[in-house]
Amino acid sequence: MENSLKLLVHGRGNAWPVFLGERHPFYDHTDYRDLANAAFSLVATDKGVVSGDILVDAGHGTVQSLLSGVNRIPDCICLTHGHMDHTLGVDWVVQSYWKLHQKERRYPVYATMPVYRFLIRSYPQLEEIVEFRELVPGRRVNLDLKREIAVTGFPVYHGTGAVGASMLLFETGGKRVLFTGDLITPLLRKTDYDTISDMDLLVVDSNNRFPWPRTNHWSFAGHPSDPFRRSDALNTFIQGMGKEKFTEPHLSGDPGKTTVAFLEQVMAEWNADIQPFTVLEFLARIRARRVVLVHYSGTEDQKHYGESILSAEDLRLWVTETAARAGSGSGFIIPEPGEEVII
Repeated sequence: MENSLKLLVHGRGNAWPVFLGERHPFYDHTDYRDLANAAFSLVATDKGVVSGDILVDAGHGTVQSLLSGVNRIPDCICLTHGHMDHTLGVDWVVQSYWKLHQKERRYPVYATMPVYRFLIRSYPQLEEIVEFRELVPGRRVNLDLKREIAVTGFPVYHGTGAVGASMLLFETGGKRVLFTGDLITPLLRKTDYDTISDMDLLVVDSNNRFPWPRTNHWSFAGHPSDPFRRSDALNTFIQGMGKEKFTEPHLSGDPGKTTVAFLEQVMAEWNADIQPFTVLEFLARIRARRVVLVHYSGTEDQKHYGESILSAEDLRLWVTETAARAGSGSGFIIPEPGEEVII
């Protein structure tokens, strides 16, 4: 049996996919699986045996998906950031591992130091039972698994409250998968764009089709009439921020010399005109064969642009057509809960 790598989708939703008292054309409010937050397993198999099972974020619904699937405890968790919709299931996973190993073996959690601190403040009971393994910006780390799998974290800006938020690059056996997590813009050096180019799979969190930066998420396109035109709301936000504010959430506490040096280089190279503030702008700077789009809401599209909230199939058709108009050769997937994507 051949070696394989697959993505398992535990959830595709944002923090609150459907508010109580409402319905949503994208999410099925009668199906609990479709109300789970965006979270994934990256599973490597060698000769039919699992050689690496990595949980990437663990929001609401993650554990239910794990239990109803293979019912296996992942080997480790890698976190993009500490917000509730990405960490709510962490305690359940860690406690399961802790009990399985007779309370003698701590569970590996990979994250930046600010994200770890945020996690422990939110769930203080975890401090004594997790083994924290730090992700430093731009530094490749080999995960402790049967198969050689490496992860590299790159900082992103996801608002002032998302301290240490990162996108995560996984590499194994010639395959490369990038999870953006939540963000308004990545904080990358010029050389990092070379590192993250030619993705086999790009997993992108994006709330809306068009920009509304107050959500602290980027959009897919820049403007309803022109995918690469930045809306007035986006231009106003960029001009009002000033470049230094984008790095502030990463510099709280004691960020360390490596992180400071990384961000100083990002700021020295900063050019707002080519800095990616939408998914399409990001795809114009990197290449990705396939893109998995999650975290959709569409609320701001309707409220601020008069654009409809789409169903899953309509969203897939729209992003595929819009990306083609913008010159992107990527294929797009709007995943179903529980869907497996072979990489």
